[in-house]
Amino acid sequence: MMNEENTTIRWDAQGVPHSLLFRDKYFCTQNGYEECSYVAEEGNNLRQRFRELNSSKPFTMIETGFGTGLSFCSAWQLFDACAPQGAQLHFVSIELYPLSNEDLVKALGIWPVLSKYQQYLKEQYQPAAQGVREFYFNQGRVRLTLLFEDVVAALKRILDEKIAPHGADAWLLNGFSPFSNPLMWSDEVFKGMAPLSHKDTTLSTFTVASAVRKGLETHGFAVEKIKGYGTKKHVLKGMFQRAV
Repeated sequence: MMNEENTTIRWDAQGVPHSLLFRDKYFCTQNGYEECSYVAEEGNNLRQRFRELNSSKPFTMIETGFGTGLSFCSAWQLFDACAPQGAQLHFVSIELYPLSNEDLVKALGIWPVLSKYQQYLKEQYQPAAQGVREFYFNQGRVRLTLLFEDVVAALKRILDEKIAPHGADAWLLNGFSPFSNPLMWSDEVFKGMAPLSHKDTTLSTFTVASAVRKGLETHGFAVEKIKGYGTKKHVLKGMFQRAV
């Protein structure tokens, strides 16, 4: 069974879930959906890349911090809108402290624009104490792989077990803030990302913390600040340049 303490959340007056373990909110209070979509799209140029996909191999996104599933549903929605017939999306996400199905549905229920994707996810999603679970949607056009374990161990598993055979086309670095959850933003994490990246691999994240920028640069990513969404001045995007 999952440790109940690890999945304990509280809901604020706006219906936003907060982790009691990490003392941080799961998404932006103003409009988490729009901010999440903006960071992922702008940092990874997703709209154009989805439009240009072919059927030779899936487009692979790897996320650190599945949380409420907001990034997955948002990416799936954009893929549905832009990708040509025959294209495939493989979304790989890591989560050590998964929400219950009920809490995940409640959190995603804030965004009516995602109601279709929330329903599809609700029908299959079940958290696990540990290990890997696979979910398929749209007759296999969209595949979700969830790894319920520590992020460093999960990155190693993705590499060793060839869960993402062609590596990441795009990274989504989520999780809670570096201050709240520093292990999610450690040098070991950035080191584990490098062998899963290639010359066209991009990344996006909401944080512009100097330690995160330096860590990514140390392990082969060129990063830059770009305009943030709403009240956030900047977010970060990057491109893998080299193996070090």
